[in-house]
Amino acid sequence: MAVMTGKKAIMEIFRSEGVEYVFGIPGATEVLFMDALEDCPDIKYILGLHESVAVAIAEGYARASGKVGVLNLHTLAGLSCAMGMICNASNAPLVITAGQQDTRALMQEPELGGDLTGLVGPFTKWGTEVAYAADIPIALRRAFKIAAHPPAGPVFVSLPQNVLAEELDLQYLPSTPTFCQLRPDREAVNRAAELLSNAQMPVILVGSGVADHDAMPEAVGLAELVGARVYQPSPADMNFPTAHPQCLGGLDLGKETGELLRSVDVLVAIGTPLFQQSEYVPSPLLTPATKVIQIDSNSWQIGKNFPVTAALEGDIKLSLGELINALQQNLSPEMRQAATARAKEIGKQKEALRQELLRKVQEARDNIPISPWRLMQDLRESVEPETVIVDDSWSCSRALRSVIDFSKPKTFYRLRAGGSIGWGIPASLGVKLACPDRRVVAVVGDGSAIFTIQSLWVAAHYHIPVTFIVCSNACYRLVRLIRIRKLGDYARNRTLGSELDNPRIDFCQVAQGLGVQGRRVERPDELKATLRWALESDKPALVEVEVEATV
Repeated sequence: MAVMTGKKAIMEIFRSEGVEYVFGIPGATEVLFMDALEDCPDIKYILGLHESVAVAIAEGYARASGKVGVLNLHTLAGLSCAMGMICNASNAPLVITAGQQDTRALMQEPELGGDLTGLVGPFTKWGTEVAYAADIPIALRRAFKIAAHPPAGPVFVSLPQNVLAEELDLQYLPSTPTFCQLRPDREAVNRAAELLSNAQMPVILVGSGVADHDAMPEAVGLAELVGARVYQPSPADMNFPTAHPQCLGGLDLGKETGELLRSVDVLVAIGTPLFQQSEYVPSPLLTPATKVIQIDSNSWQIGKNFPVTAALEGDIKLSLGELINALQQNLSPEMRQAATARAKEIGKQKEALRQELLRKVQEARDNIPISPWRLMQDLRESVEPETVIVDDSWSCSRALRSVIDFSKPKTFYRLRAGGSIGWGIPASLGVKLACPDRRVVAVVGDGSAIFTIQSLWVAAHYHIPVTFIVCSNACYRLVRLIRIRKLGDYARNRTLGSELDNPRIDFCQVAQGLGVQGRRVERPDELKATLRWALESDKPALVEVEVEATV
């Protein structure tokens, strides 16, 4: 036991919890926190220049490393600026701290003070304001535990200035690692196995829970065993090998989804909300005839929107393993033959989709402005197999996910929740910090890039060698596409609020001003050489590609 100030105790606790980085941006209420951190060179501080940048870097780091990301933000004003990215990070393990004004002044409603825990409450798993220095150890131990416990998510700790200056007797032992590999109910497993044994048209939806639980081999095994089509709800990480003959790509929710699922007799949802619609769809996505098997470690998601016939609550990897074992005992030779035949038919459908994709790429090969299909094809041919791609390209994302194959976990990251653009560039920095020995490429839209463009300074300042590819079409193209989908062709030329030209942003000049080299590509025959220049650099480098904006 040692007597020390609250601010020093926090740093000692961070060391005990294995904290490598603190991401943030300081202000007047973070002076004491930063003073203590400056005496801890083993804990690196990454300055974000804006709260949204700091949050996204921390999320990228947490998701790629599997560790808890730690943030220090600036009281009420800073937290307010961070809210969009905190919403995005709703299932990432983060401990968010912020300086609070001296508690003895709060009754007077001081400048910068306010209800910090109330502000972030809707987007965090748990939050507290520390009242006494002696409570710092239990508050932080609880914060690290709750952030990492499935389902992972951000937590918040408010740190008043007088509490950081007080002394306490610190005796801190990190919590014993939480063992969360809970087994599903045996009856539910048997019920699911019975449904799948008799399924004629099974479909599997794989969500981010598969990647989080390292359960991709089991997801593949289940799909092959029952001969199921496999889709990934959009957006999602890499949860199933995209080149697998039974993987039919992303499932963008809408009217077409309901039509696709109408003939499905058994739907298996693994580690994904069922369904998380971005807009109202009047017709039901599932018919009463479809039996639902939902597998998740998050009890809130199970049966939330649709009735579930078999609910497997528990560790996703264990649940899939037990379901596969039960199926192997249940499946007759005739059932196995039927599953093999289904898999062959799905493989033919997959091959037809691949041929259609190749036709699209070939037809658009020489387009000027450059087609996203050509860009992604050249990128595919330029990157090494172990390259990690962070996708925030929005209207070009479908081309990216269709053209580039991903076969290994943690090689593809995409915004999971929230919907706030600007995530990709800073998130890629966090991914690179977590994976220093792997090439990281961020593919972002120009609208997203300009949201958090100051992230390039962070890359330059801390020597984080990420390759940034900006898909520049001088508009919010996805907004235009949604307008047409909702309003019809009449809206094709109604572009109010979606223009990013006059003047058109010169990302190469902006990058240069922030310390990052950039090159612009306007012709398809210039693509590969420019991509090679950026990918071979040992410094952060930006490639701005002028892509089609047609709708």
